[in-house]
Amino acid sequence: MGISGLWQLLSPAGRQVSIATLREKTLAVDISIWLVQFLKAMRDENGDLIPGAHLIGTFQRVCKLLYHRIKVVMVFDGGIPALKKRTLLKRQQRREQESVKLKNT
Repeated sequence: MGISGLWQLLSPAGRQVSIATLREKTLAVDISIWLVQFLKAMRDENGDLIPGAHLIGTFQRVCKLLYHRIKVVMVFDGGIPALKKRTLLKRQQRREQESVKLKNT
């Protein structure tokens, strides 16, 4: 998801910083990205989703930031823009087509 090519566009101005440099600062976070990351990444030994993974992962990450005295502002971006809805619909259709192909083979 996201904006195609955004990181490439921003890369000349972007730089990595250590977490220590953010001490006593306020950090705005697009929380939806975190939630999706944890739902995809946090699995048990069988590969099944850990119940509440999105909450556990977000809590742990916020705790780490608070430990470093970083204030966290969670941004919830609201509804899905029309262009993104079309992109999501195309992805869903492509997944369904792939699923049908797999079932037919």
